[in-house]
Amino acid sequence: METRPGNERTATPIGRAKTAVTLAALVILSAFATNTATPASARATDSTMVANDVPSSEIVTTVPAPKTTVLTRIKSGMASWYGSVLQGHLTASGRRFNMYELTAAHRTLPFGSRVKVTNLRNHRSVVVTITDRGVLYPERVIDLSWGAAKELNMLKMGVDPVKLELITERG
Repeated sequence: METRPGNERTATPIGRAKTAVTLAALVILSAFATNTATPASARATDSTMVANDVPSSEIVTTVPAPKTTVLTRIKSGMASWYGSVLQGHLTASGRRFNMYELTAAHRTLPFGSRVKVTNLRNHRSVVVTITDRGVLYPERVIDLSWGAAKELNMLKMGVDPVKLELITERG
């Protein structure tokens, strides 16, 4: 190989010394570097206690499990709405009817059930709570409060085809 200026491969004593010091430092540090890390849970003297004297049972119960919402299709059919005529009257569940709330009456669903109602004409949806019994006409599947009917944009029609889905939480 031909030697040209700037292409020399000669090691200087200073460069050799730096390399030797660096290698010696790595050897010394590697002697002290051992994997002796112990998890905090293994060091605790009491198996029910972890760092900061918090019982492990408390830590487990304070972390909520993730919930998933499940929609179960109940029925499709016609929905109607009711409002000012029954404003302030007691419902079958014992609550006072408020036409502006998102509530509904159903024949069989338990009180407090949450139902997603989808208007099949315009595909708008609303979640209502069942607070009353009823549905006066047999061809209707649910009676909505004025507020729920307004959200579904069905006030002028009075009656619209809907799809009902029961909302349950699992997890």
